[in-house]
Amino acid sequence: MDIGNHCIINTRVSVDTDSNVSEVVYVSPHATLCGNVIVGEGTWIGAGATIFPGVSIGKWCLVGAGAVIAKNVPDNAVIAGNNGRIIRYNDI
Repeated sequence: MDIGNHCIINTRVSVDTDSNVSEVVYVSPHATLCGNVIVGEGTWIGAGATIFPGVSIGKWCLVGAGAVIAKNVPDNAVIAGNNGRIIRYNDI
């Protein structure tokens, strides 16, 4: 497991085996990153979100609170809900 610089991994977060959290990532309370998850730079994972094993989250994404993410997420996506739907893209 690798966790980059300037990250905040909040209370009751589970980051499982072989996961990689890039720099400047914020993981909110009660989030679960199952095994072999990759989180890109600058991403924010909302409270209680679950990222399934082997999923990659792109750079500068926002994962909504309680979201369930089962598929890879492209850079700059705002994703929410219990099928991890992209609702828009960030204008960065």
